[in-house]
Amino acid sequence: MTDDIVQVAWYIASPKIPHYLSDLDHPVGGSKAKYLMRFGFTAAEPAVLANALVMHAMGNLPGTPSTTRVGKRVIVFEGTVPAPDGRDMPLRTVWEPLQVADAREMHFVTAVPLTRRRSKSKP
Repeated sequence: MTDDIVQVAWYIASPKIPHYLSDLDHPVGGSKAKYLMRFGFTAAEPAVLANALVMHAMGNLPGTPSTTRVGKRVIVFEGTVPAPDGRDMPLRTVWEPLQVADAREMHFVTAVPLTRRRSKSKP
């Protein structure tokens, strides 16, 4: 038996990082920005965070299917990702999967610090 290979495109809307995840003054994203900056991410290098978000999802496949309060189907990824300061950063990311023509796309929804209280226990 062979596994089918599926090509997936990962998308992060351009305002999500500078106007949300890297904005210390954002009413919702400010606490997330503080968390990310403690691990060495900076507002000056949004591509570094964008790449880490994608690597986080890919490194924690297959993720857990879920449904948002408004009924959107999403995939939740929990685990760690290497941060700029060299530590493994615990994180939860949420992505919305879309099927567009013959392509599969994953659209970034949000990232949430993954603390010990929220993390899955390991056997």
